[in-house]
Amino acid sequence: MGQRIRQARERKGWSQRELARQARVRHAIISELETGKKMDTIGIILKRLARALGVSVDYLLGTFEEDDQSDGEPAGLALVGA
Repeated sequence: MGQRIRQARERKGWSQRELARQARVRHAIISELETGKKMDTIGIILKRLARALGVSVDYLLGTFEEDDQSDGEPAGLALVGA
């Protein structure tokens, strides 16, 4: 999860502090997640990070594998009930 947060943050050109400001979370949480010192976090923080980064919570959690193009966007989305 930390690697995905870092990659999404870097795509936006943000520092950890800027992401913390945008997501309204403590800078230390982002640092700990990105370095692997913290392996998980509560849902509200994850939602805030995903919203600020413009990605899904599923992407941050690694629910979907990246597609062959390796563009960093979540892949594997399917329409259910269509």
